[in-house]
Order: sequence, then C-alpha cells, then structure tokens
Amino acid sequence: MAKHMAEPVRKRKSPLVPILLVLVLLAAIGVGGFFAYRHFLVFDVTVNGQTLQAKRGDTVQTLIDTGVATPTPGNLLAIDGSVIEEGKGELCSVTIDGSEADTSAALAANATITIDDGADVTEESSTSEEVIPFETGEGDTSAASYYNGSIHLLSDGQDGKRVIRTGSISGKTIVEEETAPINAGYRVYTAKPADRVVALTFDDGPWPDTTNAILDILEKYDAKATFFTIGNQISSYSDAVKRAHDMGCQICTHSWDHAAGSGQGVNLTFMSADEQIEEIQKGYASIADVLGEEPGHVVRAPGGNFYGDIVNTLWPYVDVEVGWDVDTEDWRRPGVDAIVQAILSVQPGQVILMHDGGGDRSQTVEALATALPQLVDKGYSFVTIDELLEYGMPA
Repeated sequence: MAKHMAEPVRKRKSPLVPILLVLVLLAAIGVGGFFAYRHFLVFDVTVNGQTLQAKRGDTVQTLIDTGVATPTPGNLLAIDGSVIEEGKGELCSVTIDGSEADTSAALAANATITIDDGADVTEESSTSEEVIPFETGEGDTSAASYYNGSIHLLSDGQDGKRVIRTGSISGKTIVEEETAPINAGYRVYTAKPADRVVALTFDDGPWPDTTNAILDILEKYDAKATFFTIGNQISSYSDAVKRAHDMGCQICTHSWDHAAGSGQGVNLTFMSADEQIEEIQKGYASIADVLGEEPGHVVRAPGGNFYGDIVNTLWPYVDVEVGWDVDTEDWRRPGVDAIVQAILSVQPGQVILMHDGGGDRSQTVEALATALPQLVDKGYSFVTIDELLEYGMPA
C-alpha cells in the first residue's frame, strides 16, 4: 500500500507588515504635507533689512500694528509750509520689491519690504490771478547810457501777472509773480540769469567762407548764436543764412548797407529819419526774402550808434536794439590769443561781440574754435538774443 508523503506546512504571512508599511507611508505623507502646509502658511520676508516670519493673510499694516515697523506719519502743512496739524500727513511710505505699495498690500514669501516715515501733505488751495500794471517812463537815450547794458529795450509797456493761492484750511495766501510787467519807455540793461548762459553775436555777414566756418564750430558744440546781417549781402550768401536759421540761430538786421552814404558807413544818426527807417525796413525785407518769414524786430545799429533822436524815430520799427558787454575787437585783428581771452572773460547773461564779415576774419574763426570748448567745460550754454530776453529785466 503506497505511503502518502506529508505536504509541507506553508507559513502564512502576517497581515501586520503591509499595514505597517501603509501606516509609515501615510505618516510620511502626513508629515511632509504638514510641513508643506506650514510653509504655505508661514514664510520669510525682509522688512527694513531684517528677515522675519510672516503668515498668510498678513499685510503691511500688520507689520505696523505689531510694531515690526514704527513709521512716523507726516504732517499736514499750510501752503506757506507751516504746520497745521502734526501727524495728519501720509502714514508712511512703502515699497515692496522696489515698487510703491500701500499698507493694505498682502505679504508674499521672500518679499523685500521697506517702510519709511510718511511724507508731509500740503493743504489744497484755490487760485486767482491779478494784473500787475506796467509803469511809464521816458528812459535815458543819451550816448553815455548806451553802454550801461547790452539790451536796449523799446517798449510800449506790457502788464504783468501775479497768481494768488489761498489755502482751503489755513486761509493763508501766497502771492507769486508769474509774468513781470515790462515798463513803457526806453530801458538799458544786461540780463542777470541764474543759468550760465551767454549770447554769441556776429556782425557784418554773411561772408564767403567765414560764416560757414563759424557755423561748423557752433554745430560741433551744439551752440546757437545771433547773426546781425548786412541786408545787401544776404542774397549772395543766402545758403549760409538759411543754414544758420535751420541750426536754431537767430537772424537779425545790422541795417541794409551799414549806413553807407550819408551815414558814412558807420553811423545811422548821421542820416535823416526817413533814411534811418529805410535802412531798418530794407534790412528786415532782405531776411524775409531768404527765410520766407518776417524776422523779429531785433537790430544792432552799425557801430553801436543808437542814441538820441534815432531811438524815438525807430521806436515803431524796432523792439530791441542790441549792444554788447564783451567787445572782442576782432575787427582790429589783434591776434588769436587776444580774441580768445576776451571771449573767456564773459559772465553769465552777457553778450559777446564778434564779426563773421567785413574783412579777413580768420583770427575770429580760430579764436572761437579755441574758446568755445573752454566755455563749454565751464558749464556755459549759448542762447540767441530772443532766448536771452526771456530771462527778463533785472530788478
């Protein structure tokens, strides 16, 4: 009878092992989730250079409320700068990662926050305007007075304007002169601008070669000038006049033919009143023919001879007659160094007299090329006469 062999006994796996593995896995997930969740809720921020922890939902205001930052509010000011009420200005100044923000801005992880004191706030104000009446005076038209300043203004008078601001809370007022009145009469002055500006002026052109050589130098240094032209020369060298105008230079008249004939080539006062008027009007017309526009009524009389009766004779035809503060005497051809030193002696607001025509002006060209960059290095800029006039008459 066959014997049956006994079957091997199989060990049953304990159900605890997989359960324990699952529990360990769940625990790991739970711990990781907890820390991830906690990281989501709590994060680092940098406030005024200090790193600290913030939680989700915190704002800039939270940082102030909890004393992390203690900015001092600005004040409420009257329009004159006096304090109406302390601490009633801006609460604080806030930037988050370099951008302006307000106190309601929510904090975010790794943000860089700056909280500074608040700025002062000026009360609102209402504005009104008043006219400043001009005054009338004859003015001194003598030859001696001509050299008391480079600007010789012939004015029929123009009212000025002042602006009055009244504070809505304080009731205080501030009066500011917006436009100064221009008094009627003949006024002689030199501009006194706060800016370091000067006016380069050139007489007796346009002239072959020289005018364009001067324009080359001006263009190199982005400088403008005013050219007092001889009317009967303009048509022959119209390209140079147009170029100067296109560069932003001012084109004015120095008379039609430099007071030839009865003016002896230098002095309009020797001429009759009709001749004086004709010299100026023909000078204007020669400029208008080339530029296609009426020039401003700014002139320089030949030889600077503008005094006595001629002032009243030309009053209806001239707004400003321009003299000079610095005479380079380049027409004498004293040498390049002498002209350079004269140019460099200029002070802010002054007018420099030079010549681009009337003879050999090679010394002027060379001196300008030497002096102009030195003036630039000193911080000077170069304006036209019209631009200089915008600075107004000194008090």
